[in-house]
Amino acid sequence: MKGVAKISDLIEKYAGKVAILEEAIDLNTQKQYFEESRKQKEKLDRDKVMAGKDGLFSPGMDDDQKKALLCQLASIDSVEAFRTIETFKANPDKGLADWAILAFQESKMLIESSLLNEKPLFISTGLGGRDNMLRYFIVLFTKKRRSFTGLQERLLKGEIEFSFKNNNGIIEELVFNDNSVFITGLVPIEIGLKLMLSEIIKQSNEIEEFLSASLLVTNVKKFSLEEVEEIRNKKRKQKK
Repeated sequence: MKGVAKISDLIEKYAGKVAILEEAIDLNTQKQYFEESRKQKEKLDRDKVMAGKDGLFSPGMDDDQKKALLCQLASIDSVEAFRTIETFKANPDKGLADWAILAFQESKMLIESSLLNEKPLFISTGLGGRDNMLRYFIVLFTKKRRSFTGLQERLLKGEIEFSFKNNNGIIEELVFNDNSVFITGLVPIEIGLKLMLSEIIKQSNEIEEFLSASLLVTNVKKFSLEEVEEIRNKKRKQKK
């Protein structure tokens, strides 16, 4: 995966100084936040923002105003601004929890950068992550949509668990469906995910050829069984 290779290069460049957004936040929400953040930075009045910071807790301020204020506070290198966001994040208004999380992360990075005189690399995905790991949603399929046998499920489960453990990853969810298996897990950024998954398929197929080489991997969102089937059917029609 080219993306993983590029991330690994960046990590090396930043000498391990990496901040990963842990929470799973919709990418559209992230895009809206960072667009608003850029806009607020252009006309930032530090003194005015700090004087009106308590408006964040006022029922008289609407959501759009609070979104703007969160972005403004997150753009100010101040412990007071950071603590204000932190307090709001602990008990956010309905619909503003994700914005509070993003503002908290941005503010925290700004303060750390100022104290350390170094700017860390910030990585955010739809599914989030933890420490130096990113969360992925992975789907493996049987050949010709044949149902898993009990032996095949046990064999594949063992290979998946061994691979994640061997690569210092964490399996958060492992669900077998009729002819597919859904995996949600954390994988260290520096790990070649494509090679890791190829090895799982290869090792599982050594005893019996039952897994397809086709797979689905994303760090954007978790898909339902219906959504996965829709993706498979669409790809099959494209091939025809």
